[in-house]
Amino acid sequence: MAWLLVQLKIRLLANALRSSTTAKASFVVSTIFAVLFAIAMFFVLAVLRGNGAAVDLTAVIFTLVAFGWLILPIMVFGLDGTLDPATLALYPLRTRPLATGLIAASVAGAWPLANVVGLLGVTVGLARGPAGVLVAIVAVLLEVLFCITIARLVTTSMAGLLRSRRGKDLAAFLIIPIFVLYEFFTQVVPRVAAEGTLTARSFTGIDSWLRWLPPGLAAHAIADASNGRFGTAVARLALLAAVTVVLGWLWIRALSRALVTTDTSGQSGKVRAAALPAAPFGVAGAITARFWIYQRRDPTALVYWALTAVIMAAVSASSIAGHHKVSGVIIASAIFGAAFVGYFHANPVGLTGSPFILEALALPDRRSLRAYFAGQDVALAVIAVPLLVAISFALAAVIGKPATGVTAAAVALAGLGGALALSNVLGVLAPFPMVSRAGTPMRQAAPGYYGVAGGSVLGSLLGTAALSVPAILAGVLTTGDPAAVRAPVLLIAAAAYGLVVAWAGVRIAASAAVGRLPELCQIALRSAF
Repeated sequence: MAWLLVQLKIRLLANALRSSTTAKASFVVSTIFAVLFAIAMFFVLAVLRGNGAAVDLTAVIFTLVAFGWLILPIMVFGLDGTLDPATLALYPLRTRPLATGLIAASVAGAWPLANVVGLLGVTVGLARGPAGVLVAIVAVLLEVLFCITIARLVTTSMAGLLRSRRGKDLAAFLIIPIFVLYEFFTQVVPRVAAEGTLTARSFTGIDSWLRWLPPGLAAHAIADASNGRFGTAVARLALLAAVTVVLGWLWIRALSRALVTTDTSGQSGKVRAAALPAAPFGVAGAITARFWIYQRRDPTALVYWALTAVIMAAVSASSIAGHHKVSGVIIASAIFGAAFVGYFHANPVGLTGSPFILEALALPDRRSLRAYFAGQDVALAVIAVPLLVAISFALAAVIGKPATGVTAAAVALAGLGGALALSNVLGVLAPFPMVSRAGTPMRQAAPGYYGVAGGSVLGSLLGTAALSVPAILAGVLTTGDPAAVRAPVLLIAAAAYGLVVAWAGVRIAASAAVGRLPELCQIALRSAF
């Protein structure tokens, strides 16, 4: 069964690569990043040799890797390209062989291999002697297996929450505190280390509690074997294996329930005989009203707005928590906030799925397409403008520089216009199908399109930053002007500039979409929810 599912995964990946040039490019990009990750991780662990805190740092790195496997399948849903169990639910397969096969399919891939190769850096940085190297290899394999198992357990267990509307809301909002912790480790910790506050010695003694976590057990088993305590090392590895087995048993139970529980989330709800609020204003009004309803009722949309606020706070964390209150960090947070508003909504075709084909029938020309994109932008701006402006002023007040809030708010308004313009253009020129997988609360890029999704993030960030430059220059050059005059003029000018850029994006996207509607419909058909 395991070998059969591994072959199935390889065949699905090969078919995806033959489907389009975009899929091939995405696979190549993803593989390159996996190779770079493996090299970087191996180097970081290898240079710890001779460091007095090598054991503590290795335990921290192992824990961060496990945390990444816990977070990334929830946030991006494509770390290992695991087969979707829902596609196998109708086959007469027993749960335990199916679980074994799914684990094997999870291991087969570029990223799991990259984790193994990267973590093997402990054979140079921490292990000493033949016994130490042998235990290090076993510890790395058990660490990766533990990471994959806990990732499968968490995502599959969430499937039960997704059976109802309230469950979807809860499952989606559970992502927010996890994402806050993720941003803390990826934003705050590196910056504190760069300031010199966080050094290798800072981790001395952290193993007093970290050593009892599964990743800590793996790291300390290597140290024990290197110091001649082979029996203690074997005991730690046995405990790690036992924890992994227990997690695997819990995952099998969750998988068994998910495969036999009826999914009622797609059943029709109560329909109210009420017209859309802005329907009398034509296509633009109808699209605006529909997207506004989605932003209020769709848990995923609510999570996107919450994550935007978290990202802005995380970008400003170094200035808020550090001794140096840098105004530029608050401005950078405004750019990030605007960029992620655009990125989260940069693929309307993939997010809509097959219903987009019905929408396309009502969009025969440039005028209707302009109304379509403009309606989406209006609905998003109604929420994004007050959110970004309020957070910009709040962050500026926290660091004790309220005047910076004016510049940050202006940059947020200008950047939002640029982000919405890029969102529309990318949605037409670089669309990608989205899929829902069992046990995940949010949609993800279809297999073979992860590189496109990653490129959308990078393009949104760089493009929004470039389009925000006029607002940044205006804010810096007018710093000495009276606040009573500067604030309203700067905000109004930034809003007008953002509006012009957003409208230019609408026109460009509409012109490009006229000749690409058949291709966009094909992308929509590949989306599966």
